[in-house]
Amino acid sequence: MLGVLGAPVEAGLLQPLLGLPDWVDFSIQFTSEPMGGIQGGLNPSASSWFQNTVVGLSLGSGLNKPEKNWKELDHWQVNLELTNQAGNPNLNTELGSAFPLQTLVNPVGTWITAASVERNRGESWWSASAGLLSMDPDFLVTPAMNSYINSTLNNTLNLLVVGLPINPFVTPGVKVAAHSETMGSLAYGYFHLDPETSIAASLGVNPEQPQVQGGVQALQWSINPLRSRQDLLEPIRLNNSHVTVERMLPAPEAQLGSYLASTKLPSAQTPGMGSGLNRGIYGSLTWPLDVPLGMDNRLWAAGSLSLDPDNNPFPTFLGGGWLSQGVLPNRPLDVLALGVSRTSFSPTLSPGATYEGVIELNYSIHVSETVQLQPVMQWIINPGGEGQVQGIWAGGVQLNLNL
Repeated sequence: MLGVLGAPVEAGLLQPLLGLPDWVDFSIQFTSEPMGGIQGGLNPSASSWFQNTVVGLSLGSGLNKPEKNWKELDHWQVNLELTNQAGNPNLNTELGSAFPLQTLVNPVGTWITAASVERNRGESWWSASAGLLSMDPDFLVTPAMNSYINSTLNNTLNLLVVGLPINPFVTPGVKVAAHSETMGSLAYGYFHLDPETSIAASLGVNPEQPQVQGGVQALQWSINPLRSRQDLLEPIRLNNSHVTVERMLPAPEAQLGSYLASTKLPSAQTPGMGSGLNRGIYGSLTWPLDVPLGMDNRLWAAGSLSLDPDNNPFPTFLGGGWLSQGVLPNRPLDVLALGVSRTSFSPTLSPGATYEGVIELNYSIHVSETVQLQPVMQWIINPGGEGQVQGIWAGGVQLNLNL
């Protein structure tokens, strides 16, 4: 029998501590991202601490059953989630960067971040969800980008059209998807935007966006182009022994999608935000890399293109990077990540601005299933996009606690 190091646990630490039944999953995730400037920018000594706490509750008869034994009722579950965000969200402004250097940065306060009914695919051909939803993680998300900290790299392809329901924003919506082992997955989503701002403010948050009217639709196809490489989905064997470790890197994936947003915003409140019709296409590719470094490697590339650049504040995004698991001896679950991104500015909404770029290097230290540390270094290129601010060197760390 093979022993697996770092394999996912069935539930968080709180599950057995509270003695919850098998049809209940309760979790708390705490993430903190202290970060500060090192050199360059408007104020090189600027620093901030930002954190969020996510409390999640899922109810469903199939939560702790093998999928092969599921009956129809077992596919269904109810999801509830609250997120509290706290700290100083202004580090990028103090440094002169257009985009937050930290993934977590949003208006502080407590948000409703999920209230939905979901049908999990299991071993069937379809899945669905309805309720208060965000577009992510089903749309605009490349799994490889979850390994980064800068908001342009760990983000929904840095798509920042005001009103798009991207976490922590939620709004009434529905998602449906069809799945095929040979043809991949095709997903569609529709989101009604009118109540989005009031939902965000329902627990006291100032969402820092005007009341939005309209809707968003998204269509996305994704597939594993290397389905025959089952070894890339299995644990990694250590030195030809009977001990294996969890594979931390995502499976190969090709993704192609599009979105259509029709929004109406109070013009007096939205200078430079853009409203009306926003259409775009996006795609990504994650591919294995065989090199004599580490135990497992991935290259990835992703991009998005707006078809309405006069209404989209950031009409193009390009990103790419390299991930390597187990580059240091005796640290098989750690991941080294190098990433690069470039985001353009709308010539109509931001005249005089061209682009802002980021290069990030980080190293994820797997202390345990409960604790992970991720030191990071970032270089912000052409901060603000106008060539008036010196490039920024910044550093920090991300701390994850999964309870």
